[in-house]
Amino acid sequence: MKIGLFLSMSVLASTAFAGQAPPAPKPPPHKASKPAAAAKAGTGAWTPEVEQYLGVQQGSFTLVGLNRLSKAQLDALVSAAKNNVTGDPRKHVLTCGPAAPAQPGKVRVFITVSGDDASGQRATEIRQAVGAVDGVELADSQPNADRALHVVIQEQTLGKRTIGYTASYVTATPCTDTSRKTDAELKGQLGTYTDPKGVDLAADLARMLGRDIQETH
Repeated sequence: MKIGLFLSMSVLASTAFAGQAPPAPKPPPHKASKPAAAAKAGTGAWTPEVEQYLGVQQGSFTLVGLNRLSKAQLDALVSAAKNNVTGDPRKHVLTCGPAAPAQPGKVRVFITVSGDDASGQRATEIRQAVGAVDGVELADSQPNADRALHVVIQEQTLGKRTIGYTASYVTATPCTDTSRKTDAELKGQLGTYTDPKGVDLAADLARMLGRDIQETH
């Protein structure tokens, strides 16, 4: 009978489909991972200028602690080292040292401080500590200095409470680009102090600069 045949075919079809595995769900669309440098908005990242003006290769960027700086602070540190000179100052003829020599046994140091230092308290502490280093005099401008110290401060907070500071610094020898008649610098030491509190930061920088002067003079 037609009815029996129809029922038999229905049973066979049901049995056949029951033996088949359900279709596998489609995997969710793959999302491209963002680069590590973009993981935190505004975080400083290595660039060719960081290597050109700070002497830090890409593989050493995290090792020296520059990844802790915001983009604005890292840009300020590079700008301080670049000192408004376009291109690599090592490719030009430079005259280094102040026009008038310092007193015998004295080294004149020009200091700049930027970053999280709105009140200027850290800058005052740094200048006082560096000025107390034996044989150091503070210079009022780069052309009058034998050595330069550029510091970028980053405040470390817990909630709304300040728990310390990170300071990235670069020392340099002030020079003049004779072909362009502009100020230039030869980079010296580069480093970072992490989590020192208040005057401890200034004392660390003063000790570092004292060693830097002994090695370069």
